[in-house]
Amino acid sequence: MGQSVVNKKIVVTGGQGYLGSFLVKALQEKGADVYIISIEAEKSDRHFPIDITKFEELNAVIQQIQPDIVYHLAASLNRNRDFSIFENMLKVNVTGTFHLLKSLEQTQCQQFIFTSTSEIYGNNASPFHEELLPMPVSPYSLTKVMAENLIKTFGQQYHQNFTILRLFNFYGENMSEDFFISQMINSLKRGEEFLMTKGEQSRDFLFVEDVIRALTLTALNPAAYNETFNVCSGIGSSLASLATFVNQKMDGTAKVKLGALPYRENEVWEMIGDNSKIKEKLGFIPAFSMDLGLEKLINK
Repeated sequence: MGQSVVNKKIVVTGGQGYLGSFLVKALQEKGADVYIISIEAEKSDRHFPIDITKFEELNAVIQQIQPDIVYHLAASLNRNRDFSIFENMLKVNVTGTFHLLKSLEQTQCQQFIFTSTSEIYGNNASPFHEELLPMPVSPYSLTKVMAENLIKTFGQQYHQNFTILRLFNFYGENMSEDFFISQMINSLKRGEEFLMTKGEQSRDFLFVEDVIRALTLTALNPAAYNETFNVCSGIGSSLASLATFVNQKMDGTAKVKLGALPYRENEVWEMIGDNSKIKEKLGFIPAFSMDLGLEKLINK
């Protein structure tokens, strides 16, 4: 287990995003002294509206805070495979990460925790384990691999403890309808039919509370230092099985219509993670089964 984070100064970049806001709340509940760096923040003594691509501004804030831990969640997220978005993504996801690392040189920061993505595995055969060679398939996943390598190289050079967390699909309350599960459940709650493919694709989903537990477990945990972990359930669920479960549990007239849409051209059939490393090294066991998580959302 990690040390206590009580009174530890923790910076969360992207702390106003979906995952970031859950993380900030969890860290505050554990007694941490939390500071948010987010381009969307409204300035206060805890919130800094900083663009991480601007080094001077970022550095000034980091020197002021002198954090013990940094959680780096801020990123440009766009799964489009078109390389017209690459330059901007490179600036935010790679140069922004470098600026943050560089700003920590004049601090006593003990750990840099970075949220990466399962998408870096690309077309590898599933289940994905951490030793696989990344095969990024989009500008987004490519910049995440670049940022991972930057953090490792920088960390070794400057003796900065880092932890890389490759997050798989997650779902939870109040999530944007850009995501499959929230879109499906919210559509039915509004009485609208939800059209989807036959749903033979298999995905590895974690309930948001489990993701946050994995994130907080790594804080000041020597077993997490200079390591890369998959954050996943280790269990594949077909989208069809999720749809069937939701249809059974929701009593409205609107239903999920399986097979109403064709598959995409580049459909990825299986994205399942191997979570044995995070289980063994950090003792992480998901608390929510898929059924339990879905019921929580349905009954909300």
